[in-house]
Amino acid sequence: MHSDTPDTDHSRWSLPRRLAHGALALTVLFQTVSPEWMSKPWREGDAAGRLMFELHEWGGLIAGLAALAVAAGLWWRRRAAGPSGLNAVLAQSRLVLTGAVALRLPPASATHALARAVQIMGLALIGWFCVTGAAIWWVGAASDTAHRIGELHELAAPLLYLYLGGHIGMALLHRLAGTD
Repeated sequence: MHSDTPDTDHSRWSLPRRLAHGALALTVLFQTVSPEWMSKPWREGDAAGRLMFELHEWGGLIAGLAALAVAAGLWWRRRAAGPSGLNAVLAQSRLVLTGAVALRLPPASATHALARAVQIMGLALIGWFCVTGAAIWWVGAASDTAHRIGELHELAAPLLYLYLGGHIGMALLHRLAGTD
């Protein structure tokens, strides 16, 4: 079948990787919006709010499992060649920023260390939510201790919003620039 779009090598985006990333993305987005309607167990709430809390708990479990799958994939595909230290990440950050200002993003192959650092930061953020969410579940969601852990759980929400906006924005810019 003929296509006007250039052939792009998607070999690094295998089906299992796409599925793990998709599951992670969908569950994280659900986890981001579900607190708007859920009832926290230490407060009074209606049945729909309690159901949303249960779904939030299950979504957190699925997000944690998907994050583990993505992390395992990162570990499995770790790149032996190429710079990956802090200097490489900073240099690639400058490359992306100057490219964005000039409306010419560098190809994805030139920013592997930066992409890996961003992935690790996102997984660490998801890990924070999984650990604090599991702690809430472990101590009993209606307890005073769970309420205090819940405050820590919510502490990272602004970082998650920044991460999601930046990740989605850069993915769109790379797609529009044809450098993905």
